[in-house]
Amino acid sequence: MRSIVLNMHPFWSVRKALLIALPLLVALAAIAITVGGVLIAQRGTDAAARVLMRSANAHIISRATGFLGEAERAADVTAKLISDGTLVSQDRATLMRYMWQQLTTHPTLSGMYVGYEDGSFNYVMRVATVAGDQFMFKSIDVQRRTRDTSVTWRDAYYEVITPESGIVDGFDPRLRPWYAAAQRGLNDGWTEPYIFWTTRRPGISVARNATCPGEIACVVGVDITLADLSQFFGKLEDEIEGRAFLLTDRGRVIAASEMTGGEVGRNLMRNRAHALPEVADIGSSLLRAVWRAAMSPAGTYPIGFRALEYGDRAYLAELAPVDFHGLSWLVGVAVPRAGPLGWFAGVSNSIIWFVLVITLVTVLSAMALSQPIVAGLKRLERNAQKVRGGDFQHLAVPVGGFKEIRRTEEALLDMAHNLESQMQATQLALDEAIRAGQTKSEFLAHMSHELRTPLNGIIGFSELLEMNVGAKLDERERSYVADIIGLGRHLQHLIEQVLEFARLEGEGQGPSGEPVRLADIADSIRRMLARNCTDKQIGWVSNIPADIEVRIDETPLRQILTNLLTNAVKYTRANGRIAIDAARLESGSVELTIRDTGIGMNADELRNAFVPFSRSLRNPYVAANSGVGLGLPITKMLCDRLRIAITLDSTPDVGTSVRIVIPQTAVRANAGSGMQPPKHGQEFRQEPARSDA
Repeated sequence: MRSIVLNMHPFWSVRKALLIALPLLVALAAIAITVGGVLIAQRGTDAAARVLMRSANAHIISRATGFLGEAERAADVTAKLISDGTLVSQDRATLMRYMWQQLTTHPTLSGMYVGYEDGSFNYVMRVATVAGDQFMFKSIDVQRRTRDTSVTWRDAYYEVITPESGIVDGFDPRLRPWYAAAQRGLNDGWTEPYIFWTTRRPGISVARNATCPGEIACVVGVDITLADLSQFFGKLEDEIEGRAFLLTDRGRVIAASEMTGGEVGRNLMRNRAHALPEVADIGSSLLRAVWRAAMSPAGTYPIGFRALEYGDRAYLAELAPVDFHGLSWLVGVAVPRAGPLGWFAGVSNSIIWFVLVITLVTVLSAMALSQPIVAGLKRLERNAQKVRGGDFQHLAVPVGGFKEIRRTEEALLDMAHNLESQMQATQLALDEAIRAGQTKSEFLAHMSHELRTPLNGIIGFSELLEMNVGAKLDERERSYVADIIGLGRHLQHLIEQVLEFARLEGEGQGPSGEPVRLADIADSIRRMLARNCTDKQIGWVSNIPADIEVRIDETPLRQILTNLLTNAVKYTRANGRIAIDAARLESGSVELTIRDTGIGMNADELRNAFVPFSRSLRNPYVAANSGVGLGLPITKMLCDRLRIAITLDSTPDVGTSVRIVIPQTAVRANAGSGMQPPKHGQEFRQEPARSDA
């Protein structure tokens, strides 16, 4: 067969690759590294931003919880003192002075009061004025059908400024949100923002139940105005260098720096209908931008991290829920992106410049190093062409260059010299093999003539002696003649096996011939072995569908099945069984399986089953049967010639299973016929394996 070699001249030479492709690849790699570096820096920025925002939000929440906790602790302590009798609620002067001291000690509290179940009320409120803090003392005394209200103003030193009396006031503590929150246990005594009765300003309250003398139920409350809360959040903004605000989950503003003054604060003072403004009421502000960025298309807020643009600056913002006594509040934080994260931008720019410099240096280095590399590769190419053409004498000697290229050239020269030596040795071995093959052929031809001719004469004379003078011989002499005939025929069979093995080593066969039915071949072999099966009472079950045909040379296929079935009968003990199954696989090939209940093989015997003359004598049953160990090797050779796959599976003292698969190219099935097994067969369920002599 001729081999066709296409003489194609590639466009890219090594020189072009080094001078053009390499810098281009370096540039692409630089771009990829630059983009990757920017993306990594961006992702690092985002990760750091998320950590920063979580930290800032946690700080705001912690500080806000501590701010509100002062009011909660003041209410708890006061309720306990009243319930224990340490602080007598009926002693109005002492009670109200105590509450004044609490407001003086805690400047974040705007008011403190005690409401009674009969409608009585004691209240101290802080009012910030230009002259300093002033305190309003309000007392409502309900006695049966009478109601007495008095108001007194005092300064920071508890000096009376203006006393008032005879005031008509419809205030009833039992109708206020803080009283209901304490009585019903709503939000652990905390109220949602509402409008205070006295100041008409929005705020929140915390209230606690107490027991006054005479078993009268009373409620202790503490007020915090939203203006004070907004001022507190304004101070927190200095700590985080950004914005902080407190919202409800409905988008109303509880605390923000916009509410401490300006137009928003004045509008809030004028609007008495609502305690809290909407985010939209604040107008164009960062708070409104954060809320809009947090809104999802469905109109609900997805709490979490956001990046947004407001004005000419980029911000990082996050909304997080406040876990504070079940109140539906959100804490928002917004910080400029260029503030604490500005150094990430510098890192990104540094990466870009660094990669560009590396790219330039790499391109220049590639151009400078290309010449010696190209020269060395050209020498390698010329030497390789000469070696391919069989010229081992005129190879170029390495000169200078890089160490790796020089070593490669030296290795090519060594390989060429070794190849020349190996070719010479191979030619000598080939000549020796040809002579050995001729010698084997001559030996086989000579042995065929020298052994078979006298052996046929011995068998012929023995048969003639048996026929002519057999009647004159006694029983012992007749047995001798029968032994001579039997041993001669056995020796003749062994010689034929050896000659057949030698013939198969030099022949090649393939899947050709007329279609044959596997069932017909199996039946003919069964008839041939019927006497042996009858003598040993071996059961024979054939489950080969009648419609399966194979287009293959029948003679070697028949010899394969004959060898396998003869082995199965030979090494199956009396009262055993042999089963033959065939089926068409999905690939179109035909699988044929022969199972017996014979003596089986161990692992070592199974590995050497196809090795010539490897007949094991470990089992007395094997030793008692004749053979030289060529049955299975001949079968394997025939299977290889026909491209038939054969596998063995065996278990000692259980049996052997032989599986052969005839390929699709050698299979032919009758069109339109099903794969129905014969009715006389019986399924053979045992899965053993077997041996060959």
